[in-house]
Amino acid sequence: MRTTPTNFLSLIDIENTLHSEVDRKADLCADSRLIKRGDVFLAYPVGTKGAMSDNRIHIPMALELGAALVLYDEEAWDESLFPQARAALASEKCIPVTGLSDMVGELASRWYGMPSSQTQVIGVTGTNGKTTVTHWIAQVLQKIESTAVMGTLGVGAISELEPTGYTTPDAARVQKILADLVRKSYKNVAMEVSSHALDQGRVDGVQFRTAIFTNLTQDHLDYHANMQLYAQAKYRLLRYPALKNIILNIDDEQTHFWLPELAKNSEAMMWLYGTKKNYERLSIEIQKKCKLISAENILDTAKGVSAICEYEGQSLEVQLHCVGNFNIHNAMAVISFLLSRGIEFNKACKLIELVKPVIGRMEVINAQQVDQPLVIVDFAHTPDALEKSLLALKPIATLRKGNLICVFGCGGNRDTTKRPIMGHVAEENADQIILTSDNPRNENPEEIIEEIRSGITHPDINKVISISDRAKAILTSIKRADMKDVVLISGKGHETTQEINGHKYPFSDQDHAKLALGGTA
Repeated sequence: MRTTPTNFLSLIDIENTLHSEVDRKADLCADSRLIKRGDVFLAYPVGTKGAMSDNRIHIPMALELGAALVLYDEEAWDESLFPQARAALASEKCIPVTGLSDMVGELASRWYGMPSSQTQVIGVTGTNGKTTVTHWIAQVLQKIESTAVMGTLGVGAISELEPTGYTTPDAARVQKILADLVRKSYKNVAMEVSSHALDQGRVDGVQFRTAIFTNLTQDHLDYHANMQLYAQAKYRLLRYPALKNIILNIDDEQTHFWLPELAKNSEAMMWLYGTKKNYERLSIEIQKKCKLISAENILDTAKGVSAICEYEGQSLEVQLHCVGNFNIHNAMAVISFLLSRGIEFNKACKLIELVKPVIGRMEVINAQQVDQPLVIVDFAHTPDALEKSLLALKPIATLRKGNLICVFGCGGNRDTTKRPIMGHVAEENADQIILTSDNPRNENPEEIIEEIRSGITHPDINKVISISDRAKAILTSIKRADMKDVVLISGKGHETTQEINGHKYPFSDQDHAKLALGGTA
């Protein structure tokens, strides 16, 4: 019989125990709901004060489900919160590990055979654009070699995604997913990397070859507390030691803050994308260490967006078949990546013109119907994203000689400070506003709407109305709209459920929009 130690002093000690006492086909799980008999349950707290998650409460369930071992962090244990879990520790299957949360990523990587060393992992972080950039990388790269994605919409080939429920899963699951993708012979994995994932070590042990930063604007302050901590979390991706390429949006101020240190200390190749005027703000020393892909003359129409892209003296027009001039930045991020992989500029530009919009990202619902208002569903749920979406659609509404109508709400139990800001953004950029529910979760939808309204400085009853029932709000917006108008339904994008008081009910903005337009969902 094994003698259970009081703690482990090294990762090697834990590895040796796993190899001696657990079947090699077993999985490491931090989610007790995924445990199969013979698996290993990893129990530890993650998060920041006020946003802490602690799965140690599920130790009894893990044992009941047949876990072969339970590795648990014995630090910061509040016995009053976990009396049943504390009692379960009497089992010889439970082993205390000091600082387990800091070891999980590397431990899981080793257990699954260091899968990220056997494929090219591209990490994409930023407030907005992660899903579009990863999916567009997969769309263009799969024409050359097999490429999978891991992110908000799921895992796998973009044509057959398997949902995970997270932008970036927990550390053990990330490594298992990577191992599964390696077994399926994927040569590349484009991964969305959230700030939560970076802060909680969910991507520890991943050998990223390329890191892409899209932008930084207000979001997740319910978790990170302030923008400085939010930025620090994002910056961690750019400091991974295995990086060969770092790709940055030069039009984002955070890039200018980070670049001096990166240029001095990182051995990765620096690629910058954006406008020349922001590139020219850099010192000559930094410019010499970076390559620039620039875009000028950006034009946005109902049929798509175009720009003149330049790289090392070469100039080409790029035409995207999707709405939103901010997508030029997403496209340039992808072009930069293709260039970093040795693909010629001409070919990279041709490849990017083939990409298709991602579901719920400025998704046009009725592009072919000229006798109806133009209806677009977008995931924009931050002030910056909403502003960019409205600014991109305003010229289209003007060309149609119609109004821009915005339907949106804010999620419950999330950053409350952005609610009035989003109200102000909508007031400044939309002709008509319908405030509604997003995912209210455990908050009162009417109270969330009032917080959004507080940012609207000149409420006009003809411009701003509140309809907390999202289905009714979508129906009302489309039925009231003139055929010349543009209707933006924002906030949920790809989501197929609405979360209310702990329950997730089936709900699709796309389906409700189609029904309101007189079609079938």
